[in-house]
Amino acid sequence: MQSAKSKNFLSSGIACWLVFGVFLCSYLVHAPWIQFFDRWGYQLLQPTTTLRTTIYTAITHFGDPTTVFILTVLVALVCWWRHRLVLGSWYLGTQVVGYLLVIAVKYSVIRPRPTHQLVPARGYSFPSGHTFATTLFTLMIVALLRPHLHHRWQRILLSLVGAGWILAVMASRVYLCDHYPTDVFAGFLLATGWWLLTSLVMSRTIK
Repeated sequence: MQSAKSKNFLSSGIACWLVFGVFLCSYLVHAPWIQFFDRWGYQLLQPTTTLRTTIYTAITHFGDPTTVFILTVLVALVCWWRHRLVLGSWYLGTQVVGYLLVIAVKYSVIRPRPTHQLVPARGYSFPSGHTFATTLFTLMIVALLRPHLHHRWQRILLSLVGAGWILAVMASRVYLCDHYPTDVFAGFLLATGWWLLTSLVMSRTIK
């Protein structure tokens, strides 16, 4: 059973990174579908209104990598307090090393951000750091809470809330013109692949 789960994690993680590679290579060669996808994704979140801008601004602040890092430190502290030193350190390290990976990709691709940003953002656009950090943190919280939920509907609800929050942060980055839709999907794929592959290693290291 454990072997089957490990194989699923490995194959799913590799699949996520392969699809991420498709996004990356397609942008680098200026594939036409990238521009179409970005235009379609942006139009999907229109129109722009004062209320929606306020809501998405609040969401994007909660998904900020700095905020997520602080929350990750708090989770690590709780793990350490419960005598799970290795587990807490692993989660903290996964977030830190993962975000360094994002920075490395950003400064390798050097994609300019969209113009007319509603909330100013610096740095490069591909992939979305907000999406990466939020996806990684959400998957971590789901993994920590699931073993304590004894009913199937509770686990399903937790997964839906987690997925909803990730989508909300992704949407906020596109709506506020801080990222292109391909940036946020790339950030999601990179983070999910990173989580699956590191979780596979963690399951074989931490008992």
